[in-house]
Amino acid sequence: MRARAPRLCAALGFALGFALSCARPAPPPEPGPTAVTPPPAPPAPAPVPGPCLHIEHLVANKSERNVRVHCEGGAVFTFPAAFGREPVGAKRAAGDERTPEGDYRVAGSPRPSRFHRFLPIDYPSVADADRALAEKRISRADHRRIVEAHRRGAMPPQDTPLGGLLGLHGEGARWRGDSKTLDWTHGCIALPDAELDFVIDRVEKGTPITILPR
Repeated sequence: MRARAPRLCAALGFALGFALSCARPAPPPEPGPTAVTPPPAPPAPAPVPGPCLHIEHLVANKSERNVRVHCEGGAVFTFPAAFGREPVGAKRAAGDERTPEGDYRVAGSPRPSRFHRFLPIDYPSVADADRALAEKRISRADHRRIVEAHRRGAMPPQDTPLGGLLGLHGEGARWRGDSKTLDWTHGCIALPDAELDFVIDRVEKGTPITILPR
């Protein structure tokens, strides 16, 4: 019995050592290759304006020297434009060579012009007349005439101290190509001839035009 005890202890020790070795955690796996981050996708191209069958609103920006054409359906086109030779400030009087600022409308049909074609706007507006009356630049009679014309939807009088005969026109042969870099008009808004034709073909009497200040 005593002779068998050492052999039994040895057997138990071997079995316990084997069990402990099996219980050890497996070593961590070898690290794999480093993941490569794909390059960012290129930016999507700018959307191309859709077709323009009818213009809902024109926005002339004297600071940016352009006219933005907002079409029915959401398409927007931007054309270079020239303004009055005195580009800073709103028109106040006949002959000051400033382009008016504010909200106006196309006031009639286009007509031929030495600047290709001419599209009138309904300057002076009621707001122009109100300011001029408050500053005593026009009489009450002229103020009344302007307000009454707008009430009837007619062209306001063009013979008051505020001036008139303003609108959009082209460049003609004399100023062809100059509207991109030069303010050369007497107060009108000038577009290259082809761009003016684009506008005229898609507006109607009453189309709004907003002229933003410089």
